[in-house]
Amino acid sequence: MTIQKIKAAAFKSFAENGYEGGSLAQIAEEVGIKKQSIYSYFKSKDELYMTLSKEAMEFELAYVEQFIEKNKKEEMEETLFQLLHACDLRYAGQDVTKFFLRSAFFPPMHLEKQLMEHVYFYLDSLEQQFTHFFKSQSIAVTPREAAISYLALLDSLFVELLYGGKERFEKRLHASWTVFYRGINYA
Repeated sequence: MTIQKIKAAAFKSFAENGYEGGSLAQIAEEVGIKKQSIYSYFKSKDELYMTLSKEAMEFELAYVEQFIEKNKKEEMEETLFQLLHACDLRYAGQDVTKFFLRSAFFPPMHLEKQLMEHVYFYLDSLEQQFTHFFKSQSIAVTPREAAISYLALLDSLFVELLYGGKERFEKRLHASWTVFYRGINYA
């Protein structure tokens, strides 16, 4: 289906080049259509970008929900650490993930307010998911405190993915994980 091909090409283009560097002509060429054909599906570059942002947010939320559900019988430590570690693999291998992070941290100025609505919905939804997860765990802090702290750790790892690369990501992951996990288990 052409619309799916357009979205896939757009995710890749915007993930690699940002909003400013992403070109509708380049996206159309990747799909094998004329640029004008994109306007049959999206009124503008902005509408395409916002559509992708919403879909990427939903994709990322679904991933976390499915990951937690799939690993609910594993030890808390293993589940939470593996979810953090998967960030690096997903960022390297998923255009949708890379797009979402890039648009959250580097939004085009004229779309910033709308994009931040998606980002805050994402963060609030994750806080709810992780608070619910921590309610079934034996921890030394409140489930909400653990959830918010885990999100802060996740945010710091996203920053390393965007700015520092794999080596710095791994260094930050292992050091911060140790402190986080000891902190929620301190009795």
